[in-house]
Amino acid sequence: MSDAKIQVCHLSKQFDGKIILDDMNLKVMPGESHIVIGLSGTGKSVLLKCILGLLQADSGEVLVDGEEWCCLSESERLKRMRNIGMVFQGSALFDSLPVWENVAFVLRRQGMKKKEARDRAQEVLEKVGLPHACDKMPAELSGGMAKRVGLARAICHRPSIIFYDEPLSGLDPVMSDVITRLMRELHEEMQVTSLTIAHNMKLVRDFGDQVSMLYQGRIHLQTPASELDSQDDPIFRQFIEGRANGPLDTNNLTIKGSL
Repeated sequence: MSDAKIQVCHLSKQFDGKIILDDMNLKVMPGESHIVIGLSGTGKSVLLKCILGLLQADSGEVLVDGEEWCCLSESERLKRMRNIGMVFQGSALFDSLPVWENVAFVLRRQGMKKKEARDRAQEVLEKVGLPHACDKMPAELSGGMAKRVGLARAICHRPSIIFYDEPLSGLDPVMSDVITRLMRELHEEMQVTSLTIAHNMKLVRDFGDQVSMLYQGRIHLQTPASELDSQDDPIFRQFIEGRANGPLDTNNLTIKGSL
């Protein structure tokens, strides 16, 4: 049995004949903050959805805690999802629910009584620096506050795994730094395993333990975050340096709309 917390084995996925994931493999070890980088449209979000069971892979398997998720029934997968937290790119808060009910949503679905769930929500809101936000509505929150509420919701039920989908999307540099530091503090305090999809290289450097680059459907290169600058692979270097010219294939990128 693998000692990985999350293991992706020979995973393949196509859409309309276009190969998105091509016999790819990935291991995330317990307690690790693992970040997947790559060009837009290279399959990072597809990978995340396949791991979560939101998309069915064409072949391959996903193991979480050594158990193959691809073969689980819908009810069994939902049961095991209780051990997972998710931070969405756009926060994805329920507009009709106050902040505390958003944060305690999973706990309430699991049958926790209202007062106990509210108390737990208040506890995690204090952890993310929002002690007075319990009764606010999502429309009253700034972008940075909404991100922190999304983070509070992800940790409220004490998961052992947290997935992040572009957690700094739409934030200014100052708030991005606040969220990154908060993610690192919570990661270390809770001793969770994290898998993050990201473009922001400062987040990669400050939050990542291991970094994998997804390119042409496979993991092109994996490295400790501490060794990013010592990697001399030209495709990897072009991406992390943000250069348009080089061996990285950008031919499929298009500019939408008119200039």
